[in-house]
Amino acid sequence: MSVAVVVERFLLSDQQRDALLDWIGQRPRGERPLRAFLSSIAFAALRPQEALALRLRDAHLPDEGPGDLVIHPRRLGGRDGEAEDAGAPRVVPACPELVDILRAEAAHRGLRPDDALFTRDDGRPLAGEDYRGAWREAREAVLEVHEIDSPLGRNVSDLRDACISTWLSGHRTALDVFNVADRVGVSASSLARRFPHCFQASGADANDLIEAAFAISDLDGEPTRAGRLP
Repeated sequence: MSVAVVVERFLLSDQQRDALLDWIGQRPRGERPLRAFLSSIAFAALRPQEALALRLRDAHLPDEGPGDLVIHPRRLGGRDGEAEDAGAPRVVPACPELVDILRAEAAHRGLRPDDALFTRDDGRPLAGEDYRGAWREAREAVLEVHEIDSPLGRNVSDLRDACISTWLSGHRTALDVFNVADRVGVSASSLARRFPHCFQASGADANDLIEAAFAISDLDGEPTRAGRLP
């Protein structure tokens, strides 16, 4: 399957991301659950389907510092996520900001371990039309006119792309690339095809990095733990 290349100039900046999330969270229609859901995509690089499948028991949310989320794989595809084969569960880091958001959400709704982490306030599941509609409204309210008409943040899954790009940015070793791929549930080679600007910026040849990543065999079978990369 071919992987679309993410063009760097159409990735959301941190400031744009935060402004969009804040606008959704401040809407008068009780959109706190939507902001928490979208934040999990923005800060943990989850696919929307993966975020919707999270239960409270899947989230390690300490009182202070970073936590992590256990993602149970499933065969995915469609407009919000690239298709990948199901495999072993993986552990994704949750930054302190995301931990605070998720802890507040769980406390507000009095969640129990088996409860879904993201639903509407009335308990209904979050539907695609809910979060896509809110995202469209946020783009129109927050972005400049020329940005609204561009591919910038056009889909909710663009929050995931921006997070992955941040994790890949700067000088990276083959092990770093392997770990990012493990975190986000894709192959190292697909990262090179989808985010070529990150590899160019690393100062190393992308092909060399990918070939070296696949030469690493001692990580197979274990999900990546949080904290190896920023």
